[in-house]
Amino acid sequence: MTELDSSDPDVEPERPLTPREELAEFVAGQEGRIGDVFTLTGDGLGARDIAERLNVDTPGFVYQYQAYANAALDGLVPQSPTTLKQALSALNGLVKRGSGTLSPAAFELLKTNRARVLAAREEVDPELEAREDLEAERTEQNQIGGLRGLAGIYAFSYGWYLESPLDPEGDNTLIKVGKARDVAGRIEEHRRGARAHIPEPLVTIRVYVGARDLDKTERDFHRLLSTAGHRNPRREEYARRMRNEVGKEWFLTNRAFLDAIATALDLRTVYAE
Repeated sequence: MTELDSSDPDVEPERPLTPREELAEFVAGQEGRIGDVFTLTGDGLGARDIAERLNVDTPGFVYQYQAYANAALDGLVPQSPTTLKQALSALNGLVKRGSGTLSPAAFELLKTNRARVLAAREEVDPELEAREDLEAERTEQNQIGGLRGLAGIYAFSYGWYLESPLDPEGDNTLIKVGKARDVAGRIEEHRRGARAHIPEPLVTIRVYVGARDLDKTERDFHRLLSTAGHRNPRREEYARRMRNEVGKEWFLTNRAFLDAIATALDLRTVYAE
């Protein structure tokens, strides 16, 4: 068998990708929810089918990640101040990962679309944003309240950490990962403590449940985070030998990595912010 001659007039040369097509391939190849949701949406699945495929109870997160992808590819600006803020964070991460990977044209398209989202973010009415943040907090509390009595693994952080990642290159920020026999009750305990000592809202990021032993699941979750180098950099080395050291359940990590661990441990997501 002889190789096809690229100079053969009967052989149609491969068409180069447009910047948007290249950017779409880049988004589809991202690890975590944005890549999964974008790919499954392209396969024609609806929000509920995507949620079921990704082992998540509710489909609300699908619409969020679709908005992030639309912003990245076409500069479409989300109308909700909260989604707009989250979309900008997602685009910042894509720009960091796309530098040196995307072609100049595709990278410029991504930066242009991010600039549109950034400009819209700077025009948001502070009062409208504050009202929406308050409503989002109430909605979260109602949803978490619905998990009363449920045992599982929870992850939460605070507003400033989520808006200003401590490790911008990797999109990592400080997130607390723990276990509870009553997830809703434990998160409420933390929320009450935060109101007294921290001038930032507590944000529940994930709640996972599974059939595995809860204590072992938490140990495995923490072990995988630590092995990947996602330890809390603010913990003093000497304090790690103490029984009640501060910050032992805090990790410098991100949502996508939490979801990857949950998948590896065969956990189901019952709450995703």
